[in-house]
Amino acid sequence: MKRFSFIAVAVVFSALFALSADAQTAPSKIGLINTAAFSDQKEGITKVRNAITALNTELGPKEKELTALQTRIRGLENELRTMQNSNPAVPINQSDFNAKRDQGASLTRELEFKQKEYEAFRAKREEAILGPVNEDISNALSDYAKQKGYVMVFDAIRLIQAGVLLNADASTDITKDFITFYNSRPAGAATASNPR
Repeated sequence: MKRFSFIAVAVVFSALFALSADAQTAPSKIGLINTAAFSDQKEGITKVRNAITALNTELGPKEKELTALQTRIRGLENELRTMQNSNPAVPINQSDFNAKRDQGASLTRELEFKQKEYEAFRAKREEAILGPVNEDISNALSDYAKQKGYVMVFDAIRLIQAGVLLNADASTDITKDFITFYNSRPAGAATASNPR
């Protein structure tokens, strides 16, 4: 994380120094975009919202399966606690207790396996569903920057996370304008500027 922060700081400073050296010849504009706003339900990018909805719909059954396993494990844990805390005068049926404990251990192993399987599946499907949308947004952002005269556009969220961006004038935030620009484009317009 420190390496990323150092690299981010170096990139930002070198870009700013290059701009200040070039500022004598032509005015330069820098923009900041809050990429987290792309998924906003009301004011975000329609394509991103639709892709996230499709992804969540696809992941839903697997998430329900994991939740059901967790519920079964908690139920067995509660049954074991109840057996242990029951009337001390009545002995615990050790074979029932062991069977429930073994079942719980088996379900825990199954849950761990299915969670890893789910994470791999989710990562693969995120790339398949959101990857093309992100590429389209990147291409549209290049078009937007050229049209509006921005020499650089930074992801404000990443700069904040890296501890690089401490303050910025509100006029540098071009998030809403870009989202409006992107949502008003005809389907496939952004990919036309950067064909594969």
